[in-house]
Amino acid sequence: MTCDMVKWTLTSGAVTVEVIATDDGLGNITFTYELLSGIADLNGFFIDVGNDGGDISRISGGNNMRGSDSNGNRLDGFDIAEEIGTVGGNDADTTSGFLTFTMEELGISSLADLADAEIGIRATSVGECREDSLKLAATGTYCPVEPPSGDDFPEWAQDISHVVFVFNQTIGDVSGDGYYTIKVDFSGAFVAANGNDLDDYIDDFLFALINDDTNVPFLNSGADLMGVVIKGGGQMTEYYAYGDHNLDGTDPDPLPSGMGFLLPGNNGPVDPTSEIDLSLELDSSGDFIFS
Repeated sequence: MTCDMVKWTLTSGAVTVEVIATDDGLGNITFTYELLSGIADLNGFFIDVGNDGGDISRISGGNNMRGSDSNGNRLDGFDIAEEIGTVGGNDADTTSGFLTFTMEELGISSLADLADAEIGIRATSVGECREDSLKLAATGTYCPVEPPSGDDFPEWAQDISHVVFVFNQTIGDVSGDGYYTIKVDFSGAFVAANGNDLDDYIDDFLFALINDDTNVPFLNSGADLMGVVIKGGGQMTEYYAYGDHNLDGTDPDPLPSGMGFLLPGNNGPVDPTSEIDLSLELDSSGDFIFS
């Protein structure tokens, strides 16, 4: 799955460093940095949150962002600075890594607030001869996730044989993996009447599951369907995230973390099927019955 991010591309000569900031949803921002091209040892990581200057321009010794960057642009200080490597050639180069800060530490209320931030990277041991140094700086670009098309599932090329529904709740979770999973075997009559694209009838299907207290216990109107595993014909059995959990349209997704079963890697059922909490069938009229 994809997520919102802010991206910086810092370049001077043959050296390019990419920095990506992401939000974990818990108030923490992680900056991932990576040397994409050139030879360099990354030593210092600097953040000017509002690109309005700051009190910090030096970490220690040569690990500083004083004066101008290597492209001649005047630097006016940063708000945060962290050592990410050591200046000098006596240890391995630092070329990638990450730093995590809380939003409170950064003084922001959302990831988008970093769009105008300036990132500085101090680099030494630059070039083939390892004798140059660089001060890289750039402002970021906010890259929000494009909303999905509205479809969560692909149209299955062959008849769907069964679907495993994955609900985000522990009530009804017999297997103990933290999810309530319900396998429903489709009847030929149901597929003939409704087709092989779950998007066409998922809302009605969910309504039926939630309101069949006799055959489908433990679901209520607030049930959170995370996604489904679809099996049918010779197609690869895949998991597809649903609703707010889906950020990539009809593309398949990884199973939720900690799921008790695995995808088979072919057109078979999930493994082991004993991890499924409830198994049902659709009769000829589309009603649920116990398998």
